[in-house]
Amino acid sequence: MEEKKKRRILVFSVDALVSEDIEYLKTCPNFKKYLGGGARVMKMRTIYPSVTYPAHVSMMTGCYPEKTGVVSNYSFSLDSKEDSWQWFSDVIRVEDIFTAAKKAGYTTASVFWPVTGRHPDIDWLIDEYWMPQAGDTLRSSFERAGSKPEVLDIIESNAHLLAPSYLKTGRKNFCVHPEVDNFLVKCCCDIIRKFRPEVTFVHNGNIDNGRHTNGVFGEWLQPALDIVDKAIGDLGESLEAIGELENTDFFLVSDHGQLDIKRTIKPNLLLARLGLLKANAKGKVTEWKAYCRSNAMSTLIYLHDPDDKETYDYLYSELKKMRDEGIYGFSEVFTREEAKEKEHLDGDFAFCLETDGYTSYSDSCREPLLAPLDVTDFRFGHATHGYLPEKGPQPVFCAKGPHIRDGVTLDMRHTVDEAPTYAKILGAEMPWADGTAITEILKDKN
Repeated sequence: MEEKKKRRILVFSVDALVSEDIEYLKTCPNFKKYLGGGARVMKMRTIYPSVTYPAHVSMMTGCYPEKTGVVSNYSFSLDSKEDSWQWFSDVIRVEDIFTAAKKAGYTTASVFWPVTGRHPDIDWLIDEYWMPQAGDTLRSSFERAGSKPEVLDIIESNAHLLAPSYLKTGRKNFCVHPEVDNFLVKCCCDIIRKFRPEVTFVHNGNIDNGRHTNGVFGEWLQPALDIVDKAIGDLGESLEAIGELENTDFFLVSDHGQLDIKRTIKPNLLLARLGLLKANAKGKVTEWKAYCRSNAMSTLIYLHDPDDKETYDYLYSELKKMRDEGIYGFSEVFTREEAKEKEHLDGDFAFCLETDGYTSYSDSCREPLLAPLDVTDFRFGHATHGYLPEKGPQPVFCAKGPHIRDGVTLDMRHTVDEAPTYAKILGAEMPWADGTAITEILKDKN
């Protein structure tokens, strides 16, 4: 008797891709071939804050930040953000689709999916990791992040695809778009062809970078979407090459949208003016009772002493006054309890400030109060994210494959529903998930 083939999924996350983009992609050859006529959710409601790392963690765990513990791209720190990126999977407090798949007997791969460093249940891994340490090489850096020798060989064999600036000067110019995206897709295709993983996740950031640099929409967008379509084609062709396309459910997803911004404001300077923070002439914090950590268009405020009720009450009163005055860049002040009740966001913070719709936030506490836009930091470019999920253009979810119903269109679901959907197809279990499978798109709903 012929052995029954295992089910397969391939999930391609295009950072900051939005529903409006799909209308153009629908005219592109590779989208037509590999995803055209399949199922689609028009709007995927992401999590709060709508930033890449918390969003991708929720997308792979099926849980909100209150349960995952990942509430920012960064761990809390008063130092440089480069020292606090949450690269590694051990910060996540719940299990995820990779662990569920391994328990169900599947092989797994992940290429540049955030917060997967050193993941014990990913067989072939390239973490989103930007060579942060002095003297890093591709091999030393990604070995540190959990890539096995056979994956490191694939990484090195594709190094020629990286930007000329990287090839000349090294690690500081590693993450240059779109070269790094082309490099990563090629690495993923090589992993598929060589190791034939049954569960494959891949993430790239070219559209996200384009929006930060240029604004949400514009003439730059169509050529960037052509690159996305080429990536879809490359991934699809790799499945064809191993004879598994007809057995693979192919998903195109994203984590958040973006909004155009007009200014960046410094809430920590407001805290300094309230006497709750002190910094030296270089802007380094020397004393603090309260401190803001930016998530771009929202910011979390931490208290040095969480039990300091006097500071809490004083700060809450002043923040509400500034909110009502309407000139300081935030339209809402959520307490931790309100953030948890409204958006399933919880952590060690005391308050969360939500943008007025055109202001982003800096961690700086140096005068002046406003800072110029700065495309070198995703939080301060011409467009960014981090705001409440219902705002702006919405993330995408498209699917096609042997277990997907063709022609099904749903209005809205939640990004926490994605991982349970993959688990449902694979016959894996995710009892910890907050989300539920999107059974409307599945041929077998049971």
